[in-house]
Amino acid sequence: MAQVADAFSQESNEVSASEGAIFEEDFTLAEGGDNAGGFVLVDADSLLAVNNPLSTILPTRDGLIIYKVQKGDSLSKIAANFGISLNTIFWANQSVKNSIKPGQEIVILPVSGVLHQVEDGDTVDSLVELYGAPREKILKYNKIVGGYLKPGVTVVIPGANPKKGLTTVSVKDLPSYPGYFILPTIGWNWGNLHNYNAVDIANSCGTPVYAAAEGLVADAKSYGWNGGYGHYIEIEHPNKAITRYSHMQKNAVSTGDYVVQGDLIGYIGNTGNVHGPTGCHLHFEVRGARNPFAK
Repeated sequence: MAQVADAFSQESNEVSASEGAIFEEDFTLAEGGDNAGGFVLVDADSLLAVNNPLSTILPTRDGLIIYKVQKGDSLSKIAANFGISLNTIFWANQSVKNSIKPGQEIVILPVSGVLHQVEDGDTVDSLVELYGAPREKILKYNKIVGGYLKPGVTVVIPGANPKKGLTTVSVKDLPSYPGYFILPTIGWNWGNLHNYNAVDIANSCGTPVYAAAEGLVADAKSYGWNGGYGHYIEIEHPNKAITRYSHMQKNAVSTGDYVVQGDLIGYIGNTGNVHGPTGCHLHFEVRGARNPFAK
């Protein structure tokens, strides 16, 4: 752990363009300009100058931020600037290991804590019991009205630590269906499993995406952040598995449609939480079965 802590404090000397950060629903990104501070915050009440100290911005922040790492940043420095714990950054960014580099994008929570992806049956009360977090804080930081939590969305749990065992089924325990799924698009498949049994397939935005197998389009979102998935399509298959196609530029199907294997369902995009020079890729996720395209 000491070695990890030392690594956190290392600063990168690589140079990258300063493009700022992307704010959640309550904020608008002010585009353009040489914003030396890394981002500009605009809310309904005020426009803060680009050169304002970060500490003057923090009290108004209540949404997730995608922060683009600047030259000279370290994880400990970013955590201090945003007023959150180092572990909070680490927990919210599984791809962040011992170091960061300019241009890399990381998720910043509005408060120290963890992100929780809502599953069927989750309620505010069950999250309070699971994490021991105050109910009013969960409601406040997620703007929850009426206590309803929609499965698939991501909520902030203030002051919480990750809970072991939330994902109770390991990949090796999932059933395998050889030949059942086809590769949903062409491109470079990194093959590394991450975030709920998914692989990333990179190609240019606008590349067609096809149904990996026949099934019912259970959900299709063509707007919003959606817990980092951006625009996505979710298909329920006859074998009870579910596939999700995320970061889409445009969806070609709607909720309730029935598709056969190989049907065009949309196009690769860079919506939601994406990384890299363009961010264009398909996040292909399989639930209830092994992902056949993991390497």
